Amino acid sequence: MARHSESGSSTAEVAVLMPAVAILLAVVAGAGAVGGEQVRIQQAASAAARELARGSDPGEAVGTAHRIAGARISVSCGQGGGYGHVVVRSGVILPLLGEVELRAEASARTEQQP
Repeated sequence: MARHSESGSSTAEVAVLMPAVAILLAVVAGAGAVGGEQVRIQQAASAAARELARGSDPGEAVGTAHRIAGARISVSCGQGGGYGHVVVRSGVILPLLGEVELRAEASARTEQQP
């Protein structure tokens, strides 16, 4: 009875698993990027809404949002019903998936001046 050599089998197993490991790492890194960007734009929306609630100019509120989340975001603001409302949009480019659109919004009650 002849014995078959098993040399090189671990190399083949590693070669088969490498694409799966690479895809898993890309998914984990992408999830981290999406999570970090969502936190940033939510903070930007909250800060801009507070600016509007204090009676600041909408341009200042937009500037605050850009200072916190960067220049690539889109900001829209408005006031009504006693609240300042801000919506911030951003996109994150993920490997294998393309661009993911993120959105955050915040409202703050305007301060009453005596």
